[in-house]
Amino acid sequence: MTPVYAQVQTPPARLVHLNAQAEQRLPHDWVAVTLAVRHQGDEAAAVQAHLQRVLQRALEPLRARQRPGELEVASGAVQVQPRYGREGQIVGWQGSAELLVQGRNVGAITALAAQTPGMVVAGLQTSVSREAARAAEADLRAQAIAAFRQQAQDVAAAFGFRGYVLHEVHVGAQRPEPGPIPVMRGMAAAVEAAPALPVAPGHTWLQVTVSGAVQLQ
Repeated sequence: MTPVYAQVQTPPARLVHLNAQAEQRLPHDWVAVTLAVRHQGDEAAAVQAHLQRVLQRALEPLRARQRPGELEVASGAVQVQPRYGREGQIVGWQGSAELLVQGRNVGAITALAAQTPGMVVAGLQTSVSREAARAAEADLRAQAIAAFRQQAQDVAAAFGFRGYVLHEVHVGAQRPEPGPIPVMRGMAAAVEAAPALPVAPGHTWLQVTVSGAVQLQ
């Protein structure tokens, strides 16, 4: 029987591991506002009907102003639950409904949301839009790759070699996450023609990293 020998691969000689980064501070250019309404009553059907009327009244003017990528409106959670008394019996019903209004013009969105009839602002979140994040990531990727190549050339020259051959490379991005802004307002009733909320959107760092190994030649 012919013996089988395991082949041990020798790591390539003159292998150098490198890491390069490029980053940019991006302003938040997208805002998402959560609108909510709460209602309670003796009958579940009546509570649900009231929520539906408020939602319909709020949606009509918002839908008329929708523009994809500029102003978008979406229905949120709707729920109706029983209210219990001290003895554990059902004494009534309570419900809530939400709308999500989001878009690129932070000032216009917050003003529009604050003036939506029958609903109040329950939450607000700013972030970097997908388009802005993609464009910035493409630029940073090119910068990070150029920095990696320059590092490789400098290291090769420092060790007395003419150049290098790329052995392996990994490109990754740390994408920005939305920035929540808590909003505390009474949920029992909305104030008609409420003033726009003062919002400071802030910034987020986007970072692209290029790491890998080169073989000096």
